[in-house]
Amino acid sequence: MMISRRHFLYYATAASAFLTLPAYPKNQTVLFQKIQSLLQECRAAGRLSADERLGLVVSDVITQQTVIAMNENVPLQAASMIKPLVIQAYLYCHFEKDAKLYPLNDKIISEMRAMIVDSNNTYTNYLIKRLGGPEGVQWMLRKKAPHIFRHIHIVESIPAGGKTYRNRVAASDYTRFLHALWFDQLPGSTLLKQLMHIKNHDRITVNTKYIPKTIGVYDKTGSTAMCCGNFGMIEYRTRRGVIHPYTFTAIIEKSRKAQHYTQWITQRSNVIRDLSDLVYLDFQYRIPE
Repeated sequence: MMISRRHFLYYATAASAFLTLPAYPKNQTVLFQKIQSLLQECRAAGRLSADERLGLVVSDVITQQTVIAMNENVPLQAASMIKPLVIQAYLYCHFEKDAKLYPLNDKIISEMRAMIVDSNNTYTNYLIKRLGGPEGVQWMLRKKAPHIFRHIHIVESIPAGGKTYRNRVAASDYTRFLHALWFDQLPGSTLLKQLMHIKNHDRITVNTKYIPKTIGVYDKTGSTAMCCGNFGMIEYRTRRGVIHPYTFTAIIEKSRKAQHYTQWITQRSNVIRDLSDLVYLDFQYRIPE
């Protein structure tokens, strides 16, 4: 991985001065206007409904600045986006509590992989049970990283059919979590990044118009009849090949269940892809070299 001296210095300082994530004043207005125009077009075309709201956070990992923030501190439905957080709670228990009671063997790692790549609910519920139920997961995350997980509400395991609506996380929580993962500030971060880096049908890079197919992304999607979301970290590369990562979290929450799920989730997934395209083009314009 090619990292410039400037980026190295950013990495060094970011590891100690953690996540105030100030706004990016100069370019936020330009990108924000483009996003607002897109959202207006989507609502006019029926791609977003009146009963739907968007949580959106984009941050520059190198400068530690928030580029875009919309409803960033509002806890929204998490759906399967809760799964990396469940894994993180387990990793806390393994590395900082009792490695024998919370083993990290090939079987457990394989099940974690299925949780991320295949969004396996059975293995997720197994880990949740091992951690003492939903309240145990939330307790561990808040105890170990209250500066990251400020707005989490983990109150249920995943019901049959995967239709979980009660677990809620704010977009800003995912953003802080991704920053901590990138800088290896969490126990087991290398493993979790490896799992989240496995190619899948994400909404951040796959089937977008402008983002290269070869770009690296660490992510997790979430889908129900009331939630379409994706949070992830994108390895944007400059023309010289220098990696300049940024985070992208988008959550579309609906107040009522969609009557035609397949059509609804497809349309909202494509809205997220359009948003992701705008963000990528913005980074390409601001950080070409």
